[in-house]
Amino acid sequence: MAIIVKVGLLSGKTATVAVDLEDDVQTLKLRAEIALGVGRGRLLDSSGSFLDSSAQINNTGLKTGDSLTLHIGRGQSCATIAAFATILGDGSVVTWGDANCGGDSTAVQHQLKNVQHIQATNGAFAAILRDGSVVTWGSAGAGDSRAVQDQLKNVQQIQAANSAFAAILRGGSVVTWGCSEFGGDSSAVRDQLKNVQQIQATEYAFAAILGDGSVVTWGHAE
Repeated sequence: MAIIVKVGLLSGKTATVAVDLEDDVQTLKLRAEIALGVGRGRLLDSSGSFLDSSAQINNTGLKTGDSLTLHIGRGQSCATIAAFATILGDGSVVTWGDANCGGDSTAVQHQLKNVQHIQATNGAFAAILRDGSVVTWGSAGAGDSRAVQDQLKNVQQIQAANSAFAAILRGGSVVTWGCSEFGGDSSAVRDQLKNVQQIQATEYAFAAILGDGSVVTWGHAE
């Protein structure tokens, strides 16, 4: 015998999921994650208590018509100098604060789906999506990626300086954008930026660790 329950995210998105009474909560959770298109989370009942993933459905008291919440442990927040951005459990993004510094994301809101990570300069945000593409918004001078958008594929990591971003792509190459003086232009060292493992940033410069342990830097000399 099966029951049908409604599972929702904190963002308000819901899905109807069917599960047999002999199945365990883990099975219900996996079906809910697939139906909602999100990563791993935990199920809460209507009282706010977490359900034991190993428990059988017929021992939980769940019945057809019950509503559950899938809590995704993501919730990363990031800030520019005057705005905030937060990733919700379903991979969408909420922003607030000074519109000129990224507080208004309405122009790209339709693109902000399945967001995995966000970084921020002083005036702009950059979000990595599940497919490895990047969406940016905020001050154009602090991180507009349009000039390099076609290169931003299979992005693994992004770091941010004061007004520039640097992204490591799958394979270890690097794409930079934003204020050239603060590291947005890496053309002088592009031939050296191969097999990059990690990038760190100061306010005005970047440093990349390569696979052989050497370091390449660019940006403001001081």
